Amino acid sequence: MSRLPVIFIPGFTGSFNLPVLLDWRGPTLSGWDFPPFVDYGKTLLQTFTQAGYRRNRDLFVAFYDWRKPVEESARRYLTGWIDRAKKAANANKVVLIGHSMGGLVARSYIQSPEYLSRNDVARLITLGTPHRGSAEAYTAWAGAEPHADETLRTVFAVYLWYLRHIHPIQTELDKVKTIQTQVPGVRDLLPIDDYLLSGNPPQLKPITSMASRNLWGEMANQAQAVATLTQRVAVTTITGVGFNTLSTILVGPPPADHALRYADGVPLSRHYDSQGDGTVLQRMATVPQANNLPSLAVSHGALPDNPQALALVCHELGISPGVLGAAPAASPAPPTPRLVVMTASPITVEVAVPAGLPLAPAGVLGAAPSRARRRQRRVRGRNYGHAGKALNLVVIDNPVAGDYQIAVHGTDYGHFAVGAMLVGAGEPPVLGGIGATAAAEPEITTVEGDIARESDLFYTVSLRRADEPPQVQFDARSTMVAAVERLGSAMSERGGVLGAAPVVDDRLGGALRGEAAAVDAMMAAPPDQRRQMIGELIELCKTMVGDERERALAIITALERVREAVG
Repeated sequence: MSRLPVIFIPGFTGSFNLPVLLDWRGPTLSGWDFPPFVDYGKTLLQTFTQAGYRRNRDLFVAFYDWRKPVEESARRYLTGWIDRAKKAANANKVVLIGHSMGGLVARSYIQSPEYLSRNDVARLITLGTPHRGSAEAYTAWAGAEPHADETLRTVFAVYLWYLRHIHPIQTELDKVKTIQTQVPGVRDLLPIDDYLLSGNPPQLKPITSMASRNLWGEMANQAQAVATLTQRVAVTTITGVGFNTLSTILVGPPPADHALRYADGVPLSRHYDSQGDGTVLQRMATVPQANNLPSLAVSHGALPDNPQALALVCHELGISPGVLGAAPAASPAPPTPRLVVMTASPITVEVAVPAGLPLAPAGVLGAAPSRARRRQRRVRGRNYGHAGKALNLVVIDNPVAGDYQIAVHGTDYGHFAVGAMLVGAGEPPVLGGIGATAAAEPEITTVEGDIARESDLFYTVSLRRADEPPQVQFDARSTMVAAVERLGSAMSERGGVLGAAPVVDDRLGGALRGEAAAVDAMMAAPPDQRRQMIGELIELCKTMVGDERERALAIITALERVREAVG
């Protein structure tokens, strides 16, 4: 008898499809992948591949829109993935492996009335799933301040960055309303047990008295509902412990100036317990009457790719992948540092990567990793947009400390944004202990501007240290060089200045002839002279290239941006 196909259901933020996440496209199974700037899910897939599974034959990833309620994700995505897996493997049943929120999506499907007629899941294995919720969801849902593990915070920060620059009016007006209307799935992660403290002395606030409630979780965890789950499918839970995990939050009165923000109280202090994986408490990640395996010293985001966790999964399924070896490693490899450059339309982007040694990590335990010298290279951005709307991403693994030149090219007329962030280079999570502070949202340095079709602008991303965010600045000199070169070429095509006024300033003439020293002399001139010379170039462009409106506007846009920056 052939083995059953395996479907991995990622956790919150573990699925990436920008057009869907930004509501440019409706629900679809096409165009999804893991986020390209994190390592999430790669070792899990490699493990099953080494065991003889083949992607899209008997091994699938059920990507879904994690913004939506888990019931909707189960109905619109998971059932489609299950049907696809059964057809490809010629099987009647599948095995589901759900990480974090993915386990809730699986439960929503299995516990639904529609499952009775399908009856197509043989086993469910959950990894760090918040079956009874996670207190970390409160600050994200009620205050638009997500914390939790680094992978989640990174992907969520990128999503909010794109949302902010694609729908700026909505997102800048009210962040809390944006989360609660655009990302209602967070509500399904709220705890269903009392977790907020208030008063003096502090006492637990009853869940039943709160405005922010996980009604789906409360219903799914009633005794009869849990019995339905375990009777229909064999359930195994794998949990992590030994990491500071939020257990309760002391809150004060809600703010008087906002009806939605922290309606159940503004957080004053966070209380931690080491009996959890850094995001979900162990007692909240198990299911009554299920096969709840002994906990591992593994953090929440690492559970799907940790060798020890994968060894348990493989043992439960009776498979022996060679990639794990005889003795799984006691701790996972540190995350790969990455420089992420992102842009919002209407531009394309190319990054010139400097040569040198990779950035030294901010805090690596044990011996320093080998750092081979990297060669200089250029990397073009990948467009994750849809229907002509460009959403570019450049991901540079193990970045070098230095300056990265960013070349943006206008594909249309309009406003654009360039952002840069460093991920995977911080301190590793600390085992044990009580009272750790919440991690901050990853910092994305952003510049904005206006661009014309075919215009070329240049920026510099400066990366110096692993514990400092990259800085983004306009590169006036490179932009000037490119603009003057284009103007000089246009004039040459027309036989020189023709009827235009002669170029008296030697610096202007030299620049138009492509002399780098002349451009440097222009840029080093006093501010008034610089403005005057750039103004003369703009007028010359209007005279000489005005008959080619698009070409002229592209050059003038770049020159005006330089004048604005250096004037």
